[in-house]
Amino acid sequence: MISKSHTRERRCWLSAALLVVLLLFAVPLASAQETALAYVTTQDFVALRHGPGRAFERITVVPPEVTLPAYGRSSDTQWIQVEYEGQRGWIASILLVWSGDVINLPVDGVDPEPFIRRAAALGMTTRETPIYPAFTHMLPQYQVGTIPEGVALELTGRVGETGYFRFQVRYEGQLYWVGSWDIRLIDGDYHRLLDLAYLFPYGRLVQSLEENLAFSLSSYTRILSVWQRLQRGDRVACDPLPTYVERTLTDGDVLKEPLFAPVIVPLDNAVSAINRTISVFADACTTPGYTLTPEIINTQLVELASAQRNLILAGSLLEPLRARNPLLDSGT
Repeated sequence: MISKSHTRERRCWLSAALLVVLLLFAVPLASAQETALAYVTTQDFVALRHGPGRAFERITVVPPEVTLPAYGRSSDTQWIQVEYEGQRGWIASILLVWSGDVINLPVDGVDPEPFIRRAAALGMTTRETPIYPAFTHMLPQYQVGTIPEGVALELTGRVGETGYFRFQVRYEGQLYWVGSWDIRLIDGDYHRLLDLAYLFPYGRLVQSLEENLAFSLSSYTRILSVWQRLQRGDRVACDPLPTYVERTLTDGDVLKEPLFAPVIVPLDNAVSAINRTISVFADACTTPGYTLTPEIINTQLVELASAQRNLILAGSLLEPLRARNPLLDSGT
């Protein structure tokens, strides 16, 4: 039997890591640094605030679908500094989509108000560390200096996450790139740092496919539970319905990186099967007199078994592509 109920979920995130605070004073930057390196577009009504955090006073509200020049970011890229109607302020990045070189925006922005913040991650050099202006130019001829051994640095970006990869660091007020093999993490979580892979088709596809697989698995798990409970004769709530899966990939990126085509085929098959079973359940919930027979229920479970196989296949095909990201081979 199907009944209706309402549920609400709220997620809370608490960090138990040691707080490392840095008092930052407003320091005017050269006008050349105030050139917008990126643009962001609002996805909803969003608050423009004086600083990078909800504790800062709200300046105004920016409507959806407005594209703004970006001038700065927080070290973990959770907040982006923009300009709107002549006023400079900060918007939470989760409410934005962006284009351009976000990673090289000034950390803490242009002419920031004094505030105390926590560094996303801190590292210490384990030897005299070569520094480079870009992660794509980490060859001896592009080296612009070194950082002495034992220097604590704020980590502000990365390319990759395991094995040998690159960190962007802030040293003497400038952003440089170093090898992760020269850095020992002393506080925070570097996974919170922005991964530069978003700038490249290969990296965007890896990230998009990982997100699509995770979302598909979530919807698969929920609708599978629905049909299994109906098979047992249990009561099942119609509200909320499991979320339909929407595959979000850029066709242009797929054309540029045909290696990903074998991953996308089973993913699409899984998405189609999951959404069909959700649609059948939605019809049962909204159509007066709809009768769920054992045959209908068993058909949905067969569909979901196929979806599970395709999700496993897509994940197994993606893993070697994720591990061999060519971005991590550039400049070596």
